Amino acid sequence: MIAFSALSIAYMSSPSIPSDSANEIRTDWTKTEARKLISAPLNDLLYDAQKIHRRYFDANEVQVSTLLSIKTGGCPEDCSYCSQSAHHKSDVGAEKLMSLEAVRAAALRAKDSGATRFCMGAAWREPKDHDLDNVCDMINEVKALGLESCATLGMLKDGQAERLKEAGLDFYNHNLDTS
Repeated sequence: MIAFSALSIAYMSSPSIPSDSANEIRTDWTKTEARKLISAPLNDLLYDAQKIHRRYFDANEVQVSTLLSIKTGGCPEDCSYCSQSAHHKSDVGAEKLMSLEAVRAAALRAKDSGATRFCMGAAWREPKDHDLDNVCDMINEVKALGLESCATLGMLKDGQAERLKEAGLDFYNHNLDTS
């Protein structure tokens, strides 16, 4: 049998969480504060994150996003968990970058289904400049439909993030893998 204290976690304070972290969005973390933060108890972090989220967003609203694989399979990276890797057997075959028209049609279907953000992912280690030209055109099409845009394209070289931003990209996702 597990017994829980009657005191809610909401009323607890954690000495490992910097005192002002729960009250504001910050981008100026010191290394010491960051270490304290990642060492904090998970439930304390969740509670603090909820307090900040509720300050800026409707607590019961969920954003609908759609993710499209615009270039599937054949990735040269050897991530053991990933079906996109060319190093592992899977049912995912290598496909070329989708056409602008196909991506636009998928984004329109996503919008018609209630999505407000359209994400595009490509199985690359890093995009080549000519591929980035095509992705920038895709971002322009997504933005023209009134959707937020996001992408995950692998590692970017100098200047590529700026090009994506100029094309209108709202969010970039990059996984830090340790496999």
